[in-house]
Amino acid sequence: MDTQTIEAYNREAEQISLLHRNLFPERLYQLSNQFFNSGCLIDIGCGIGRDTAFFYQKGFEVIGVDASIEMLRQAKNLHQEINFIQDALPYLSSIRDEYFDNLLCSAVLMHLSDRSLSIAIKNLCRILKTEGTAIISFRGTKEKNHRENGKLYQPINLSQIINIFSSEKFNLILSESETEKVRNHLWHNLVFKKSLCLADAAPIFP
Repeated sequence: MDTQTIEAYNREAEQISLLHRNLFPERLYQLSNQFFNSGCLIDIGCGIGRDTAFFYQKGFEVIGVDASIEMLRQAKNLHQEINFIQDALPYLSSIRDEYFDNLLCSAVLMHLSDRSLSIAIKNLCRILKTEGTAIISFRGTKEKNHRENGKLYQPINLSQIINIFSSEKFNLILSESETEKVRNHLWHNLVFKKSLCLADAAPIFP
């Protein structure tokens, strides 16, 4: 992940913790109730662990992963019963192959550089089991290399993401966009399922 972005999250960790602990992504929770399987779940870009804790309380075996050591410090203080580790896209080098039944990656991909995005998606695919489900959510951005308080925001081509997942044996189950009510940001939500064979997951966009 972009170094300046990680540094920004480190600086703002306490402020973000106070703001986000009572803001809940209801639509993502609805999608998880609809599509996630029982078993092991990884929350990539877990931040203060709010969503990780939600899934823990739902009975999942959970691991929260974040690039920011200060965000993880907040997460561990709030949720001492949950396992949190420091790692980051694009590589997730400490995460085992095909280990998780479910994957949540929310508010992360838009912080990656163009050259890192494809590598990141391939590593998301790597760590999920066959028949596993991935929910991907990211904020839409129009301006290239846009920064807010030091955090990088990059525009992301939806068809590019879907085709990369498809090349890694993932089927697109759902694609939708919604405008966040509080801050009026556009968010894209994607749900993928890892299939048994590549033939089942042909590219959707030419």
